[in-house]
Amino acid sequence: MRTLTTIALALGLASPAAADLKFFPERQETCVACHGENGVSEIPEVPSLAGQPDYYALLQLVEFREGNRDSPEMAATVDGMTNDDLKAAAAFVGSLPPAPAPGPGDPAQMKAGSALSAQHGCARCHGAEYRGGQQIPALRNQRADYIVKALQDYRAERRIGERAAMVEVAAELSDAEMADLAHYFAHQP
Repeated sequence: MRTLTTIALALGLASPAAADLKFFPERQETCVACHGENGVSEIPEVPSLAGQPDYYALLQLVEFREGNRDSPEMAATVDGMTNDDLKAAAAFVGSLPPAPAPGPGDPAQMKAGSALSAQHGCARCHGAEYRGGQQIPALRNQRADYIVKALQDYRAERRIGERAAMVEVAAELSDAEMADLAHYFAHQP
């Protein structure tokens, strides 16, 4: 089984020329309709794209196009997109400024989430400030409901890809712990 990174490299998607490609306004409008103005989603369980690394965005777009992630909306969006279209879309995502904090979090949930993050080593992959990098998503100020959904998908093994480590982490979390962890990431100052 080939990894997603291998597939992306084989397709020539990891090219640094992505920033030179034009991402047409009508495509941007499609992204903004669901993921929000400046990439900050207001729709439940729809992730904010703001602050996501462009290479991570590219890998996810490939996953949707290849049918490895289940989302009818995203499948329809990427249907017919060329490799250059995907690179341009990923460059657009990577150009969005990080999402602002939605305000201070609940002190008890912030404390519990911090302890869970330390226990499970979240910063090892997602970075000390949870801003992600390369093929790792940013968690900082992401929608809490989306983080819970992603964790539940990993736990149920509906979302695997290159993230076998996430399946293992999510399998150990209760629903309450997922909520605390998601709240902690969503409310980073």
